[in-house]
Formats: sequence, C-alpha cells, structure tokens
Amino acid sequence: MNKPQSAGTSEILRSSQKDEEYLHYLRSLVADITQRCLGIPIWIKWREFSNTFSDALFYSLTTLSGLQTLGEEYSNIIQVNRTLKSVPPRWVRMTDVSFRTFGCYFLLKLQTWLEKEIAELSSATSEEDDPLLVNIKEYLPAVFKALGVMQRLHLIVFYLYGNYYSISKRLTGIKYVVIRRWLAKPDQQLSYKLLGWIAATQLCLSLAVTIYSKSTKSSLDSSTQLHSETSEELVTSKNQCSLCFEKRNSSTATPCGHLFCWSCITSWMQNKEECPLCRESFPPSKLILLQNYY
Repeated sequence: MNKPQSAGTSEILRSSQKDEEYLHYLRSLVADITQRCLGIPIWIKWREFSNTFSDALFYSLTTLSGLQTLGEEYSNIIQVNRTLKSVPPRWVRMTDVSFRTFGCYFLLKLQTWLEKEIAELSSATSEEDDPLLVNIKEYLPAVFKALGVMQRLHLIVFYLYGNYYSISKRLTGIKYVVIRRWLAKPDQQLSYKLLGWIAATQLCLSLAVTIYSKSTKSSLDSSTQLHSETSEELVTSKNQCSLCFEKRNSSTATPCGHLFCWSCITSWMQNKEECPLCRESFPPSKLILLQNYY
C-alpha cells in the first residue's frame, strides 16, 4: 500500500480560501437574521459574537460531523493525525474547532476587559503610589503585540514547510493528505518558500523599525488622558450615532447626509449597501470620513 501523500501548501491555501468564501456568506445570513429579529443596535453590539457563532456553526456541520469542509472537498484533501494513517478522533477535532473559532474572540474580550480594569484602577489609584500598575500599563500592549508577531511567525513557517496553516491545527497535530495524487502540485512549493522568506524579511524590518521608534518616541500619556476625557463627554442627540446610540467615533457621512461611526457604518455596509435610515443605495466607496469633526 502506497504511503499517503501530504497535502502541499497550495492545496491547503486553496481549501482555506474557499472555506472563507462560504464563511463570509454564512456570516452575512446570520447577521441579516439578527438584524431582522433583534434590531440593528443589538447586532452592532454583538456583531463579533455573531461572526464567531457563524464560524462555529460552519465547522460543527462539517469538521465535527466527520465530514470535509467545502474547501477541503474542493481541494481534494482530508484531515488526518500526525501519522497520516487515520482520521483525528472527535475530541481532537473539537479542540481544533474550539481554538479556531473562539480563540481570537476570547483574546479580544480579555484584552478589552484588562484595559478597562486597568483604566478603573488608574482613576482610583495614583500611579506614583502603585509602580506595579505602571508596569502593567506599559507591558500589556507589548504582550498582545507579541501574540500578533507569533501569528506572523507561524504563517512564515507554513510558507516554508507547509502542513499547518492555522495555529489550532499545529496545536492539535492535524495534517492533510491528498485524496487524488495526480491533482497534487508539489512543484509549487518553491514559490511559497520564496514568499515565506519575503514575509520573514518584512517581519524583521518591521520589528527593527518598531524597536527604533520606541527608543526615540516620547511618552503618549497626554494623548491617552485626552482620549479618556473625550470618551467621558455627555452624548447628545447632535453627536449620537444612529446605529450604536453612543457618541460618534470617527464621524462618517453618507451621500444622503446622515452621520454614523466609521466602524458602525462600515460594518453595516458589509451586509447591505444602503443607508440604515433612508435606505438610499450607494457603494462603500461613497462614505466620507470627516476629519476634525466632532
């Protein structure tokens, strides 16, 4: 019996890109149902969880059910364990799906919660009296930036050696094998290795620039204090976003003259290319970000 052939970088990338197309379609369906049933403000508040729920639903119907995803079927690959001889057990697939769908969501929520707690402690305690608080405020952003660097390093390793496109696959040891050998294209691996070295060079340069800028840049305490003071201003009907019902952040105008938060209206436009108030249709390129407007 021939040894199973590992899927190459091109097959895994093609599968992931195809899955992303179906995930985007499913997210738009869930978002539309949420808007119709619960209202736009609730969807704006929970849109991140809505996308996470859509991803979990997609992988529950495919990977957890022991089936190929639509992208895997398109690329003629299947998931196997590290030995390439058997399908991963259910608990391994469940771990993979959990990390893949909820990992980033909970990390973002943890970052938001930590920043909020630190801000509350800072307002209640003088930083001069609590040096530990000063250290946490200084190094917490660096910790989350380090996670982003790790993600980029993981992607570079994938381009160079293949096997694991997502971190969850690397943690659980799930690999891919090609179902039909004659459809594999191992000769394309060289171009992806070149892309990996380019990405590694870019990462090294960006880290060098960041370190240099950190050593020469002055403290941003004044701008942080100004931001906190601005966020505490009273929200009036004049500067209120009609989608999130909070003070507008980065006011953005539509061609019909209505104003929204930049993040709110761009999120809305991903699902419907129309004004939420008057329903006038227009493309996202017509949105105007108002500089120095409050």
